[in-house]
Amino acid sequence: MAGRLQDEGKTLSVEYTYDPPPTFGLDATDEAERENFAGFSYATQAAIVDVDVATGEVHVQKMIAVHDVGRTINPQGAKGQIEGSCLMGLGYALSEAFILDQGYLVTDTLAKVGIPTIQGAPPVEVLLIEDPDPHGPYGAKGIAEAAAVPTAPAIVNAIHDAIGVRIRQLPATPDRVIAELRRAGR
Repeated sequence: MAGRLQDEGKTLSVEYTYDPPPTFGLDATDEAERENFAGFSYATQAAIVDVDVATGEVHVQKMIAVHDVGRTINPQGAKGQIEGSCLMGLGYALSEAFILDQGYLVTDTLAKVGIPTIQGAPPVEVLLIEDPDPHGPYGAKGIAEAAAVPTAPAIVNAIHDAIGVRIRQLPATPDRVIAELRRAGR
């Protein structure tokens, strides 16, 4: 159809306006103003890791990300957003650090910050759960950076499951992993 319209010198367009429901601040007192958000997104993730107890190195073998996206409007885009968010969370969990020394920024380049590269990216299995939100456009819910929230906890929990120690300060660098192993007498 689009080809035929183009041959006829015509274009096809669709216009839609989304008017979200009103939201109110946390200090709202009127019962009608209790709804603070138009919709909620839900997500969970699991990580499969290998931990070298001699060096403290953590290698994430795979991430499994399950996200309630409402209605999926663009499946490839949603999966790509979640994969990218998992990579952001991977950096937060294992390598990224904002370091100051006497008020001066030591990690003043992206390389020094420890942002992971695609070479260090594990496979990410993304499962999209569709539970359409009546307030969302076409039933969609947001994913965006919220998809990065469960990644670091998933990785830290996987480290605990693998070696029995809990990492309580991020990033979970090899030095921190070794320190926790020593503290646990291993």
